[in-house]
Amino acid sequence: MTAPTEHAPAVDPTSSLVVVTGASRGIGRALAEGFAAAGHPVLVTARSADSARAAAVGIVDRSCVHVDGAEVTPRVRGIALDVTAPDSVAAFTDEVSRVAAEWDAPLRTLVNNAGTVEASEGPIWEVDAEDMASVIETNLIGVFRVVRALVPTLLESAAQSGEPVRIIDLNSGSGASGTTAHAAYSASKAGLFRLAQSLVDHGHDRGLRVFEMAPGVVASDMTRSMPMHDHRTGDDWTAPQAVVDLALALASGRLDAWTGRYVRAGVDTPESLEGAAGTLTPGDLGDGLRTLSVRMQ
Repeated sequence: MTAPTEHAPAVDPTSSLVVVTGASRGIGRALAEGFAAAGHPVLVTARSADSARAAAVGIVDRSCVHVDGAEVTPRVRGIALDVTAPDSVAAFTDEVSRVAAEWDAPLRTLVNNAGTVEASEGPIWEVDAEDMASVIETNLIGVFRVVRALVPTLLESAAQSGEPVRIIDLNSGSGASGTTAHAAYSASKAGLFRLAQSLVDHGHDRGLRVFEMAPGVVASDMTRSMPMHDHRTGDDWTAPQAVVDLALALASGRLDAWTGRYVRAGVDTPESLEGAAGTLTPGDLGDGLRTLSVRMQ
């Protein structure tokens, strides 16, 4: 039996707050710029308040937003967040609620982007144990802390509006099939699939939609530090705009039929996913790696 395609109301970006973690540079910065340019109020985070604020100022300077034919200044604010520190997550959660009230824009999309990779490639018995542990702490436990803190706010937004809210995790092919050179990174990303599965199972009926989005291989400080990518040139890298376009589509509601699934920028496009949505069946996509839960529709 084919699962029904969800038809969520179109999201009004101007009244839908987006949080992007780890947004001072790289993919997170590109995503924050994309959401701001689309009209969303955006909170960008970095471990230091100075980095977060500088990123917010830079995004405002680069973004041009038009509302009802008039150019408006994007609403972007930078706030410190260390996902590995419970006190920082608690303080950030309070700040999200305060800014949402100030801007009259409830939190409707959380983008878990903050992440890192171990410095060395090779057998786990030869790498630095603390480096490995730090990757798990940031990429998996850090996401858990942020999700646990902000999902109640997201669910409240869904209850008050009667419309879905969304979490987009920056995942990876390393989580889906593994990258042996980076065992900690792969394990952390695989763990995100299991967190998402639980979120889908417990949150779907309350309006929560969850997506695991792999950005492909975008040229960034992190990927350029990985010897396994030394061979890449030109089109071997994923264009940042492809990641932004897919994230915006996921946040818009047009791809809600894909909740609980794994999508990949540079391969999947908003148009290809939208076109395939009517063929989805719970627990069966012909590709088990794409399916996180059988309880999706």
